Amino acid sequence: MTKVLIIGAFDRYNYGDLLFPLVIERQLSTYGENFHFEYFGLIESDLSSVGGLPTKGLKKFYKACSDPSDPVNVIIAGGEALGVTWNSLYAALNPLFQRINKRHVKVNKVLNLNAWTKKILKGKTTLPFVFDKSDFAGVQSVTLNSLGGSGLGEAIFEKYDFLKEKLQNADYFAVRDQLTVDNLLENGVKADLFPDSAILMSEFYPMDFLRARVTKEVAGYVDENAGKYVFAQINKKTTRGHEQVIARGLDEIYLKEKIDICLCPIGKALDHDDHEALQELGHLMSSPHTYFDADNIWDIMYLLANAKCYVGTSLHGAITAMSFAVPHVGLKVEKLGAYLATWGVKENQHSVEFSELYEHYKIAVSITKMEYEASRDRQLVEIKKGFGKMMQVLKAK
Repeated sequence: MTKVLIIGAFDRYNYGDLLFPLVIERQLSTYGENFHFEYFGLIESDLSSVGGLPTKGLKKFYKACSDPSDPVNVIIAGGEALGVTWNSLYAALNPLFQRINKRHVKVNKVLNLNAWTKKILKGKTTLPFVFDKSDFAGVQSVTLNSLGGSGLGEAIFEKYDFLKEKLQNADYFAVRDQLTVDNLLENGVKADLFPDSAILMSEFYPMDFLRARVTKEVAGYVDENAGKYVFAQINKKTTRGHEQVIARGLDEIYLKEKIDICLCPIGKALDHDDHEALQELGHLMSSPHTYFDADNIWDIMYLLANAKCYVGTSLHGAITAMSFAVPHVGLKVEKLGAYLATWGVKENQHSVEFSELYEHYKIAVSITKMEYEASRDRQLVEIKKGFGKMMQVLKAK
């Protein structure tokens, strides 16, 4: 039996983070190996009611990594985890700490916020997801999966002088966009380029699987409106001050294209706060719309899979649309733009300004289903190559 510890930010309700361990387990289970999976976050959690997996906390993770007589393989599951700090992760779990972290630039002048948060959480590494086999006696391999670092620059490598070596020591290191590859190369680090592993979701979660798990309200809405609505989402942090412009763009879609607007959050965790942003957006819109509160991740996935088009700031909203070959408009967020530039269809390879929402919607829906399927299929081929390399690491003795 091969023990695999999967660690990441799946101890909070954020759609993309909750997908990582689900898809990794599903894909690794297709190879016929005897894997035993365990899941870890910063804290112990149980988000199974919304479709996630229960997690154990850091104390149990460190204990599981410390026994050389019972070796484990560690997978850091994905996301913008390159150089992520203890304080930024904890801000999504603790409302008081979120307010402190918003002032991190000022606070860091008098207090090392990362070190202070590490102490609170009893962390054992300077950065939560940056370590190699030498840090733990019982770790046989460290896999860095589907990581993003679109904002990664020289400053972070200078601040954390161990970062380059730790990343180079990873047994498998895959990033999900070309911008991250380039940022790493500029700092002397090589990584493989593969799509985000969540692109596999449509293979594991077909429509009949999803329909059996969605809420009654979502099932009824899709029965009546499949292919006739726009799924719209924004987060609070990146759209603050632009809500009116976005509302006008959605109103324009409704008025000119006679298509319904469905508002649904994708990230409800602190520091994402999609539900708050969408409620504000709804008040600003003059057109009628339907709001769903994302009672579970299956509601989100099913609504996206059956939409005419996705419009939003969420990377995993766009990746879900890609996986089900649904047209998509990425609103201006760096990591989303980086992913679309790497894996998007030819006419849809960037995230757009909020003011360009309607114009780009027309472009997105004019692209053929066949082109979206070809983009998806190319990603499926590539991510399976990535998992093939990961399997070689996990099977090595």
